[in-house]
Amino acid sequence: MGLTQAKIKDLEDKKFDKLYIKHKAAWLAMVKVAFDFAKANITDGVEPRPDDILKTLLGTLEVSKDLRNHQEDNKARYKRFREFFGEYIIDRYIESLQAGKKP
Repeated sequence: MGLTQAKIKDLEDKKFDKLYIKHKAAWLAMVKVAFDFAKANITDGVEPRPDDILKTLLGTLEVSKDLRNHQEDNKARYKRFREFFGEYIIDRYIESLQAGKKP
């Protein structure tokens, strides 16, 4: 599917952008592990697509206490918010790679 402006708006309405900033290092570490796993095991060394990374990342996000608490506190318990947030942090990670910056 991919991250859309509508999804970003839904996330911002529920303050997921603030959650991202608050725990940015942890989210980026999770995405890096998922990215590396997808590259090695799903795409045979080729740069993985965001949906390939998301498959791996979702399991980690499901058990994240920071994310679960945020979802509860902001009345955003739907699975779709976890998926949207996964797409959001993958998007930020890939942007940083493309810009040549270390995430």
